Amino acid sequence: MANGKALAAANIAKFEVWAAERQTAGDWPDYMRQGQLNRTEVAAELGFAKSVLRQNPAVKAALEALEARLRAEGTLPSKGEKSPQTQDEAASASVDRRVVTINNRTEQRVNALEEQNAALRAEVRELREQLKRYRLIDDHLAQTGRMVRP
Repeated sequence: MANGKALAAANIAKFEVWAAERQTAGDWPDYMRQGQLNRTEVAAELGFAKSVLRQNPAVKAALEALEARLRAEGTLPSKGEKSPQTQDEAASASVDRRVVTINNRTEQRVNALEEQNAALRAEVRELREQLKRYRLIDDHLAQTGRMVRP
């Protein structure tokens, strides 16, 4: 088992690699929440507890430096700056996102049910054709007493 210093060094290395990958990908908005980086999402992606971001001095300093750099670049809003959205706008945006998510799920469900319905209709059509053939064979057998060659 690794000691605390080794884990701390591994965690800071993971964080630096992750930050470089995010910089290359340019997907910082995916990790932003309320004017800062979403600690929970960052920690989950890095595979360590959220407490590492607060308790490991090296990771904490690297995170603060990263946020300062992102603020300087204009990716994150300044700390004193109010978010462009009021609480009502933020709440309505949240509701809109939920509605879109629910609509997408509903649309996927409808599409799946339509596919299932089409498959079942085709099966019913095929079974009705078989039933028609078997009725003809049964009628012929009842009238003549002889089996029809298929």
